[in-house]
Amino acid sequence: MRYKALDGARLDILNNLSHHYASVDIKQGLSVSNQAIELAQKLNNKEQLTRAYINKANNYITAGRDSLALKLFYKTIDISNSMVQLDANAKALYGIAKIHQNWSQYETAIDYYNKAYHIFNTIKDNLNMAKVYNGIGICYMYSSNYPKALETYIQVLHYYEMDKQTETLGYASVLSNIGLIYGRMEHKLNLSLEYYERTLRIYELNGYNLGVANVLSNMANVYDNLNEPLKAVELQKRAYDIFKSIGNKAGMASALTNIGIAYTSVPDYEKALYYLEQTLPIYKTLGNKTNLGIVQYYLGEVLLEMPVSKANLTMAEYHLEQAVILSKETQNIEAQAESYGLLSKLYSKKADYKKALEFKELAVILHDSLRSQDLKDEITRLEVKYEYDKQANLDKAENDKKQALAQAEIQRQKLIKNGSVIGGGILIFAILCGFILYGRKRQADFNAKVSDTELKALRAQMNPHFIFNSLNSINDFISKNDAESASNYLVKFSKIMRQILENSNQDEISLEDDLKIMELYLQVESMRLHNKFTYAIHVDDTIDAANTLVPPLILQPFIENSIWHGISKKDSKGHIDITIKKDRDMLSCTVDDNGIGRVLKKDTSLMKSTSLGINITKNRVDVMNKKKNTNGAIKMIDKEEGVRVEVTLPLQLAF
Repeated sequence: MRYKALDGARLDILNNLSHHYASVDIKQGLSVSNQAIELAQKLNNKEQLTRAYINKANNYITAGRDSLALKLFYKTIDISNSMVQLDANAKALYGIAKIHQNWSQYETAIDYYNKAYHIFNTIKDNLNMAKVYNGIGICYMYSSNYPKALETYIQVLHYYEMDKQTETLGYASVLSNIGLIYGRMEHKLNLSLEYYERTLRIYELNGYNLGVANVLSNMANVYDNLNEPLKAVELQKRAYDIFKSIGNKAGMASALTNIGIAYTSVPDYEKALYYLEQTLPIYKTLGNKTNLGIVQYYLGEVLLEMPVSKANLTMAEYHLEQAVILSKETQNIEAQAESYGLLSKLYSKKADYKKALEFKELAVILHDSLRSQDLKDEITRLEVKYEYDKQANLDKAENDKKQALAQAEIQRQKLIKNGSVIGGGILIFAILCGFILYGRKRQADFNAKVSDTELKALRAQMNPHFIFNSLNSINDFISKNDAESASNYLVKFSKIMRQILENSNQDEISLEDDLKIMELYLQVESMRLHNKFTYAIHVDDTIDAANTLVPPLILQPFIENSIWHGISKKDSKGHIDITIKKDRDMLSCTVDDNGIGRVLKKDTSLMKSTSLGINITKNRVDVMNKKKNTNGAIKMIDKEEGVRVEVTLPLQLAF
């Protein structure tokens, strides 16, 4: 009995050691985990056996031997299912998710992470729930969904902070991942370094060498982006030495990759090629397609920067084609767009301008789709915030109402005891409470209307029919070998999309900027309709367009209606007049067309979309009136030929 107890204690120590060695000494970790497995089998201790399998699998993951780790996780699941061991089952699912994440199979990884999360949630294991959410955030990050990743990481931090675990490795890991996201934003690089410094302190405090190496490597990337490539090389070499000391092949490959990238900034292209080429066989062995694609991209870029020769261009073309294939497989739109951009540059050097244009167009379309996704994420965030705020306002109003009723009941009882004089005071108090609640409800309703109008306005600005038809027009120009028209159209279209996205968070922009977008929009639509209409924009001389503020794209729905529901249905050529005048302290904006008018429209779907755009704009004006206590208005006048829309806005100056 005594020996059995000693063996049990020894088994527990072996499992703790193998868990520790996974981050500091893989060779020792595998040796100790084998001893733990052997002893657990001898004692027929299934609980400790699953621990030993999980620890050995984690050592394999650190060593880059994911396939062997996967087998051990499945063994763990078989054992844990037979004895209903939820904790081990969840940890094995978490490990499987990490492997699929390493293989760039992000959707599969998220599926396994969610399975693990469900079990951890059942057994109320907050720390492991946080680790799972961290993994999901990583998947979103490497899928270029940065807003979703950041939202997930912030939620993970809350888990750790609730449990007062802010000096733990898990907490540091989340800080590091937030640093990674900010490191991909040009204007947030110093903030990224702040997060890395906090991470480094916790990792060093815990003696976590693997984490220290990862953070040094990530900090080096930021310094490279800050145009300090030699500082980046120095940090990457420190990271490489740590990765090598613990036998972490994935880390070694990552450091070599980043050293190569840093040398492109020095620039020293020979050294860059030397370090990048060393990583290809390692990433192929590891099955890491995301990083393999990144290396192929940078090899193509380096070869394009070197002196032009047939050999260099041929090799560059091969590497960039591989980068495109891998970025498609891993659904990395950003990498795909960048690879198309370099292929366009390559074909320009080869004087194949038709192909250069084709790849440039593909790159622009993908870049714009990324910006559209960012807007979509922002819209989702607004929707969530809107629903949350609306419910919070309703809950608060309901709670205040209950408190007022309770207070009124208390006062009613006092009234019975103390007489009618006090009762008069109570009645006044109750009336005041009623006014307060009514005022709060009105404010909540108004806030809801603001949010709803903002969301609809964003969607209206990104009219999917406009985007779809524009892409079809580009395709039509290309199919007709009209490269010049396709290029002109694409440049104007991309400028419109970029301006819409940049202004999507602004309440007001300058009239000058807004009219520039409107003119681009009119030019694009004119090209699509083969110059079926002309237009003119008149701004009163008394108006300083650069200093006058207006809500972005407030006239766009009316211009769109003039073009597509008025002029496009007309047999002859049409004309649109846009006039901006000052009327005392108001700005009068007019859109006047000579289309078929509203009376002749028979298509109910067109009328429905027309009224939708008008209603959204009316809501925007209503909200503006409420917020600024003004008298903005929209008036539609049917003419004998066409429609005139008059939009009156408060005159607002930037300075």
